[in-house]
Amino acid sequence: MFQFKKVDTKKEKIEDAFDEELIRFLEKINPTDVPDNLTSFYYTNINIEKNIDQKIKFNNDILHQSKLLNYFNGDYSKNKIEKDINNFLKRVKKNKKYTLTVKDQIFLDSLRFDGIEIDKKYNDLFQSDISTIPTDIQVMINNDEKGAALLRLAEVIGRDKLERIDDDTMYFIISTLNQLNINILRNKILLKVLPLKV
Repeated sequence: MFQFKKVDTKKEKIEDAFDEELIRFLEKINPTDVPDNLTSFYYTNINIEKNIDQKIKFNNDILHQSKLLNYFNGDYSKNKIEKDINNFLKRVKKNKKYTLTVKDQIFLDSLRFDGIEIDKKYNDLFQSDISTIPTDIQVMINNDEKGAALLRLAEVIGRDKLERIDDDTMYFIISTLNQLNINILRNKILLKVLPLKV
């Protein structure tokens, strides 16, 4: 019978073996062959080693990759972000081909929690859904147990890299931070997971 031997990846200096193999595999794929729903995964993971010090690349045609992200750096006044976000949503409503993604929803929910007023006529474009938050975390939020909720989020994230967490899980993480009013941490996470980096 075959038995698995436990390997200390740090001691063996192979802790990044999976990342390196994933990069090699993805480098063999032509970016134009990547389906639309996997492009974020592709570009995030093909640049695993380079992501740390990369600069944000803005794409003003996609909400969660637009220059509006600078709001989370503190580079936008409340009046300017309200005007610009409503103008963007006006274009989205006219453009039937653009569909708001989960990342766009994360972006908009965070703005709303910060008190940014989005015109009611755009309410049909997106809906907040706090039901995605696990019940135990929602109970902690309701009881104002910030420390316990943060520890539970740390457990959810685990040893994984933020960029690799799926969009639905990231949605409930950001929703939790919004409800707990922990904006500094939320903003750092948003600037790490929403934009493209080059």
